[in-house]
Amino acid sequence: PSVTPTPSVTPTPSMTPTPSVTPTPSVPPTVPPTPSVTPTPTVPPTVTPTPFPTPVYLVLSGGDYTGDGISDIAVFRQDNGIWSVRGLGATYFGQLFDMPSAGDYDGDGINDVAIFRPSSGLWAIKTITRFYFGAAADLPVPGDYDGDGTCDSAVFRGSDGRWSVRGITRRYYGTAGDLPVPGDYDDDGTAEIAIFRETTGLWAVLGTTRYYYGKTGDRPVPGIYKWTGSFPWLPAIFRPATGLWAIRATTRFY
Repeated sequence: PSVTPTPSVTPTPSMTPTPSVTPTPSVPPTVPPTPSVTPTPTVPPTVTPTPFPTPVYLVLSGGDYTGDGISDIAVFRQDNGIWSVRGLGATYFGQLFDMPSAGDYDGDGINDVAIFRPSSGLWAIKTITRFYFGAAADLPVPGDYDGDGTCDSAVFRGSDGRWSVRGITRRYYGTAGDLPVPGDYDDDGTAEIAIFRETTGLWAVLGTTRYYYGKTGDRPVPGIYKWTGSFPWLPAIFRPATGLWAIRATTRFY
């Protein structure tokens, strides 16, 4: 019998292997660089100028700004350096913290506008001269200390009671807390060194006298308030609490 041939088996085609996938390397995240911080500039603190000691009253040697022999009403405005003389006008001379130190520095019978600058010890006399004498802790006490008819530059140091008169003398009179009140108390033509002690009302004039007039809180305002054939300076006080003016052995008013 004929044999039916066995059919040949068609081979199963081999599968093409799936190529292995090369893994994509993980990319590390980009880290933004740390921004550099510009340091905030240090701003220097605003420095408030240290005020220098201002006397509780203004020592002026005389007050005749016109040469007529009569004292004139005058003011010095420290914030802008303006001087105003009643009936005469105004002028600018000085700056903040300067102290008025007017006097007849050239002997012509007329008060000269002048200032003392504690920060440097500068004395400036308008149209006349400039020089240095004194220090920050001093108060100006101009006056005619040698009787030559001209005003001398002088300072009082309250911390130790030292008086320094330029070109003339230096000595100690008074203690810490005393206020200088120089003036011609004996009418001899020269200014005497003198102090007012507010705590007790003591007035002490070097080589002349001591007495009590006034009390704590009073402001000394000595001057020539009365003419009796001579022109001695008289102790006087102003009492801010009440507005009292009291001139020793003369008058009292408000």
